[in-house]
Amino acid sequence: MDKASRLLLFADVVEAGSFSRAADHRNVNRSVISKQIGQLEEELQVRLFNRSTRSVSLTGLGNAIYPHALRMREAMESVEELAQLSQHEPLGTLKISVPSNFGRHFLPKVLRQYLRQYPQMHIDLRLEDQIIDLIGGGYDLAIRITQLRDSSLIARPLARNRPVLVAAPAFIERYGMPSTLDELIKCPAVIYARDGMILDRVNYITASGVVEKASIKSRYMANDPEMLLGAILDGLCFGVVPAFSASEAIHQERLVPLLPTLKLLPWADLHVVYPHRQFLAQKTRGFIDCLQSMIGGHPPLWERDIPGFADMYGFVDDQPPRLAPSHTPIGENTPL
Repeated sequence: MDKASRLLLFADVVEAGSFSRAADHRNVNRSVISKQIGQLEEELQVRLFNRSTRSVSLTGLGNAIYPHALRMREAMESVEELAQLSQHEPLGTLKISVPSNFGRHFLPKVLRQYLRQYPQMHIDLRLEDQIIDLIGGGYDLAIRITQLRDSSLIARPLARNRPVLVAAPAFIERYGMPSTLDELIKCPAVIYARDGMILDRVNYITASGVVEKASIKSRYMANDPEMLLGAILDGLCFGVVPAFSASEAIHQERLVPLLPTLKLLPWADLHVVYPHRQFLAQKTRGFIDCLQSMIGGHPPLWERDIPGFADMYGFVDDQPPRLAPSHTPIGENTPL
């Protein structure tokens, strides 16, 4: 490994936060990382990291060298991307992070089309419900519904993401078809919950345009959307779920939309997110094109599968609502 390669490795360690995580990312033994960083320090005759048995931290000189290592990596990536632009067909590996529920419902058909279109490409797909470090993890792109906070990332709109209130026919047989929100929230519900987030309310907009919230009564709480959807399909509970998650079951009449005239607060839209670069690699651009052609648009694919969805939940008007005091719109980390 030459000095330039070791500088790139140094940047990986900084972004990963430890030698062990950098080794996992590169799929090598931790001792390899430690040895190469040690050799880089000998070549530069400086100490880059303060090491202890529990952690590593940058020295003052390490902190000053890190931006130069980043610029070198960006320059090398730009050269590779320019070379790819001249190729008729991309090759290599595309590493993607996708929320698990969305990935299971819609990624298989997109991946099939992409791999047929680009037979020399390989896919490294990670189904992850937590927000991950795209740059540090070596990802080419991710699908997210969070607000973009990292200025080093680019967000490209993919499709809107609207919630629906649903229950199975067996649930309605047992509890009756609710005619008001007050009737509905007395019934048992499923609730999505994970560290730092719990979706235990129905957020709706009043006739005067003010956002209100109604707490729902949990009978079943989990951090896996597919498990919650299964409980809804079994008739145990009702739930507030993304339209894309319920569209197939609604189309097959295994789920029924509840209170369709209630004006629900929209959730954050789906975005494709990728690291900021001057040149977008052909392999990444091709995948984004497949996504948009197959599931994007207005309305997105899943809304077209729900009969009468355009007239449900007040989503025709996409104007931002006026918020009542102490209320904040949901959706920034809405599960997929």
